[in-house]
Amino acid sequence: MHKQSLFPVFRLLLLGFLLSACAQGITTDGQAPTGTFEGTLRPYPTERPTTSPSPTDSATPLPSPTASPTATPVIYEVQEGDDMYGIAYFYNISPQALMTANPTVIPNAMGPGTKLVIPITPAPEPSPTATNDISPASTLSFSVLPAPDCYQDALDGLWCFVLVKNDEAGALENVTGLMELQQGEAVQQEIALTPLNLIPAGKSLPLVAYFQPPVDEEFRVSASVDFFLPVLQDDNRYLPVNIIEQTLTIDDDGMTAQISGELSFPEGQPDAAYLWISATAFDSDGHIVAVRRWENEQTIENGEQILFAFAVYSLGDPIDRVDLLVEAYREQEAQE
Repeated sequence: MHKQSLFPVFRLLLLGFLLSACAQGITTDGQAPTGTFEGTLRPYPTERPTTSPSPTDSATPLPSPTASPTATPVIYEVQEGDDMYGIAYFYNISPQALMTANPTVIPNAMGPGTKLVIPITPAPEPSPTATNDISPASTLSFSVLPAPDCYQDALDGLWCFVLVKNDEAGALENVTGLMELQQGEAVQQEIALTPLNLIPAGKSLPLVAYFQPPVDEEFRVSASVDFFLPVLQDDNRYLPVNIIEQTLTIDDDGMTAQISGELSFPEGQPDAAYLWISATAFDSDGHIVAVRRWENEQTIENGEQILFAFAVYSLGDPIDRVDLLVEAYREQEAQE
């Protein structure tokens, strides 16, 4: 078990987390680009906050569903503050069933007004001539994962990370996992999410989970992937984006890394509704010591270049390298 004491950290907004063009280690050569950096930063476990982590996400009260008198699924309209796991809990169905019934909805990016199909009535049998199968695969090459890298915070809560590599032939989205914490006879489970919605073929992202305090010094944590959706080859919701420049500067003690660079959107493609960058920091032994997501929620036009800059803070040993993965999602109007 890789375990370290660490700095105080924010509670990760677990339910708040394209074809990507780059997921690679960053060299330490060169200077950070000049200019005005755009985008916003959201609190992630690599911050050093002045406040305590917030409680784990819980289901918010939802208005009564509007059901059709015929034997069709209920349609629910997402309200401010809703998340897919809370909605699933309210209707007493599994998050997997809800995501499968709404394959075009991104759980981490759905906003108020999004209409969800609630599969609480029998669905028709699939047509024998159907050619597109978007159901989760029955077996996964990463269904059993190695022991996560875990770190206790100042309140004796526990952050855990485990790297998931997509060895499938195509991209996967909405990959979720389950982490189980054992303390003596007590067992606690938490849903683990990736910082991005999409894992391109051959790329990796960490699953992240937080266990509320108190967590004893003696514990065991295991992880597994329990859900994903394959992205069809003709799916055009995610846009290519290129990292044309990137710089990594690690402080002398190795506990902080400054990341900056520039992104370019190719000419001739639709505008992007948002841009996210996932940064995963590793120590010299390959353990994950930091995870952060940088966000630009403004519309990005084709051909536009975007500057980015942010920092990650180690929760364990000194940072040795940082891997980046980029996700851009086309505007809704361009999909219709």
